[in-house]
Amino acid sequence: MIASDKPFWRRVADKAELVVSGAAFVVMLAVIVANVFMRYLFSQSVLSAEEVAYMGFTWSIFAAVAWLYRTRALIAVDLFFSLFPYGAQRVLAVAVNFLLLVANLWFCWLAWVLASGGWIRKTPVLEVPYFWINLAPLLAFGLMAIYSAVHMIEDVRNPAFRDPNHDHEAEMSRDTAL
Repeated sequence: MIASDKPFWRRVADKAELVVSGAAFVVMLAVIVANVFMRYLFSQSVLSAEEVAYMGFTWSIFAAVAWLYRTRALIAVDLFFSLFPYGAQRVLAVAVNFLLLVANLWFCWLAWVLASGGWIRKTPVLEVPYFWINLAPLLAFGLMAIYSAVHMIEDVRNPAFRDPNHDHEAEMSRDTAL
């Protein structure tokens, strides 16, 4: 199905992490640039600029990592992996995805502990509970746990898994069209 054939809500959902990441990055950048101009032109700074920039940076990074993880666009070193026979590669891939699922669930739990304690502590200027900042890693690791399970199922079901003799598109071209 061509991207333009998908309903609008599906296209937005496919890029939700990118939309959040991009919006947070734009907010962070706008606040930093505005603060620089304020300092240069008026010798004063916006008190909340650092807090807003920190929030934008946190959301931008964690949302982008979740998208990169979903699309399998993170850097991987496959040198040793490719030395194994095809059948062993499938088993290893499923095992690695299982370990990543467990690790992401563990990190999700740790992020929940961090976020749940964030209601008590507030940012100094805006007094925003740190829960809203710490929610970013919680959602990112939760999504990455889901994506690990999906990747594991795909690797089990896909008969053309990393088969060097199979003609298929590059992994990136499938989901990454902006």
